[in-house]
Amino acid sequence: MVQKIGLMGGTFDPPHIGHTILAEGARLSLNLDKVWWMPNQIPPHKEKKSDTSDEERIEMVERVCEMSSSFTCNLIEFERKGPSYTVDTLLALKKRYANVEFYFIIGGDSVDTLHTWHEINTIKELVTFAWMKRPGSSGVPKVNVNMVSIESPPVDISSSYIRESIKNGTFNSFFVPDCVASYIKENKLYE
Repeated sequence: MVQKIGLMGGTFDPPHIGHTILAEGARLSLNLDKVWWMPNQIPPHKEKKSDTSDEERIEMVERVCEMSSSFTCNLIEFERKGPSYTVDTLLALKKRYANVEFYFIIGGDSVDTLHTWHEINTIKELVTFAWMKRPGSSGVPKVNVNMVSIESPPVDISSSYIRESIKNGTFNSFFVPDCVASYIKENKLYE
């Protein structure tokens, strides 16, 4: 029997309710067996903008994954050196899990930039993209890929906004799950 697994990649610095809504929305819309949260080790498209360690980001993701038996933290991107290219991750996953159908879960903003992803022509042969509309995004990729939409209300929250609000003393703790808010507070992250 083929399993259906959703993949959530990102820095998750910190993971927020937009991520959880996207993950659970994909699971419900596509009848996924699991959603694997895969924190990047070295994101190729982003410059690290906080002092949060890899261990702290992983701990926050693991706490989020404890919220649902359908969520799993997968550290495959920490098994290799160098940038965390999606194509390398997908090739490794396909090799390990031959009987799994993978859905790469993204927000609408990522749809707009899919054509810039490293080796997108290989990626599109390995995965179906599951996307959720995000305010300000077209939702129309500039490259031909297999895509399905996620039925879930869009949430326009970003990790960078959360980090900045903590720094400025205007943090709204409802933007992150309680388990993440308490971890941020306990460890004085982003201050």
